[in-house]
Amino acid sequence: MSKVTALKQSKRHQKNTDEVLVGIDYPLIREGSYEAVLLTWETSSRYAKKNPDNPRVLKGGKIYLHWHIDPYNNAGVGKDKVIVFMAFNANTVHLPLGDKGRFTAGRRSNYGKLVKKQLGRSQSSKAATPDIFFGKLYEVNVRTVVSDEKQKPIPADEQYSIVDNVIRQA
Repeated sequence: MSKVTALKQSKRHQKNTDEVLVGIDYPLIREGSYEAVLLTWETSSRYAKKNPDNPRVLKGGKIYLHWHIDPYNNAGVGKDKVIVFMAFNANTVHLPLGDKGRFTAGRRSNYGKLVKKQLGRSQSSKAATPDIFFGKLYEVNVRTVVSDEKQKPIPADEQYSIVDNVIRQA
């Protein structure tokens, strides 16, 4: 008969695992046109590369505009605040990243075209931050994301909504 030995308890610290998942789930609302106001924007290093010339500036990156959808509940979305993002590619993002981070975008990029649509072609200047969208009500188009960045289908319970287009100022 073999000798049985008791296993020793791990000396590693036992962490509280009650809150393993962090962040927010992206909301899913029906597709269509909604009234929206811009709450904030942020920059991200997603798809960015290091810049050997300036370590405080990354080449590429993302700009995310966060919209409050149906703030006056005219479309019947509900009393809960629904925040949906709109993503843009950046030419560069500046450290530190995050809330109201600095970035550059091309004049002919989707962000540049949106700014020109808002300000007019002649008035769009070098300093066209998303501040120009604050305090105004817009009509936006919301769509459902059904595939990931590799164009693979997303399961129905993981699909989410994004702002696809700013149609006009309401």
